[in-house]
Amino acid sequence: MRTQILYLYSEIQSHNLPVLARLASSHGALVDVIRWNRDKLTPFTPADMPGVRFHERSAFDERQLMAFALELKPQLVYVSGWMDRGYLPVARALKAQGSIIVTGMDSQWTGSLRQQIVAKWVHWQLRKHCFSHAWVPGPMQYEFARRIGFHKTEILCNLLSGNSDLFHDAARALSDEKRRQYPKQFLYVGRFAQSKGIDLLMEAFRIYRTRNRGDWSLTCVGNGPMESELARQDNIVVAPYSSQETLVQRAREAGAFVLASRDEPWGVVVHEFACAGLPLILSEHVGARPQFLIDGHNGFTFFKDSAQDLADKMSLMSSCTDDQLVRMGESSARLAASVTPEIAAASLMSALRSAIPHG
Repeated sequence: MRTQILYLYSEIQSHNLPVLARLASSHGALVDVIRWNRDKLTPFTPADMPGVRFHERSAFDERQLMAFALELKPQLVYVSGWMDRGYLPVARALKAQGSIIVTGMDSQWTGSLRQQIVAKWVHWQLRKHCFSHAWVPGPMQYEFARRIGFHKTEILCNLLSGNSDLFHDAARALSDEKRRQYPKQFLYVGRFAQSKGIDLLMEAFRIYRTRNRGDWSLTCVGNGPMESELARQDNIVVAPYSSQETLVQRAREAGAFVLASRDEPWGVVVHEFACAGLPLILSEHVGARPQFLIDGHNGFTFFKDSAQDLADKMSLMSSCTDDQLVRMGESSARLAASVTPEIAAASLMSALRSAIPHG
């Protein structure tokens, strides 16, 4: 009998598809995904694939969603946190019927007063009645799950994975064209918004080119409210939101990936471009940084939202020899191999086998 999985999700992105595909192909699951389809941050729209069906969130009111879920009778449910309050009654009802309910958590634990309040609220209001397990991408999120009260046997890892098979194709350039002539280009991919540090990136790049006399260019791929301001900057190429296949080609043409976020709970994009064999320059706020960046080994961290520090790290990167840059890219690819869609899918499925009694 095939395992029925229900995803109660927010906005589906392209990186979700390989994990969903592995749940169906490698584990024989049938996956139904409720996805947000209004007020989206990107124009991406998924299509059904073998074993996976997508349903628009706007097609369900609370009664219809409950009826759909109860009729589906899923053994395993994934809920993308507690941001959609309409999902919580469904999770509660299905858990009462014996379903395993896994909540995703990508927020870093900072210990702020707000987080302490949220942790207590989730612990007392949701933990027992709505969720069986927490699924986290890394150590800082693991700490948040423990603060909520999940036992260590109830916390799954490897929540977020890029399409490693696809992006790894770009890493082949390290032993081919990049070894012959390394590209002098920084690459950013993401939202053009202040939370992503776009203003910091623009100022840092200006300092890098003028005061630090750097000669690398910068390409920014994405969309968002700061697009027109970004497009007015010298020596910056702005490209629209792109397919993953196009991003792989961008990675082959780039020398290093930069993410200057002020607020980045995780950052799947870091995994993607580490898979692609790019050296990394990351803000200290990027949640994926401890897993995919070893400072001085495959890139650099910049601190305190400092445009000057970012500019200096860009200078440090561009001053490396081609051979050093190739070795850094190879190190990024090795670090990225610790997570794949196959590993992520297997981690979720393990919830069905990990109900270990404890005191």
